[in-house]
Amino acid sequence: MAHYLCPSEEVRERDTGFPFRVLKAGRIWPAFVIRFDGEVEGYLNACAHVGLRLEGGSGQFFSRDQQHLVCTSHGATYKPDTGLCVDGPCIGLFLISLNTFEHGGAIYFEDEEYQYHE
Repeated sequence: MAHYLCPSEEVRERDTGFPFRVLKAGRIWPAFVIRFDGEVEGYLNACAHVGLRLEGGSGQFFSRDQQHLVCTSHGATYKPDTGLCVDGPCIGLFLISLNTFEHGGAIYFEDEEYQYHE
């Protein structure tokens, strides 16, 4: 079942992410959705290096040049559209992608592995 996250205009191109939480196997995980090249992308908010929150709670996931997602703890740098780490301590690893989509002016989450958590 799809869960409403927010109005589309709340997730602006290469700007702060929209936070939400998901549940898997009894554990609650922080997650976020961003917009990159017009598409919404959702990920667990956990660096592939050691699992720390990427942005440290600030909501700012993008690098200064707005081309990549960056972990503020160790500098791991990820491609926003795939979650692939292209620089830093976890090169070649991926962020965990979540199924987010846009429909009718709103952004939704629907995933087979993770459940939405209020």
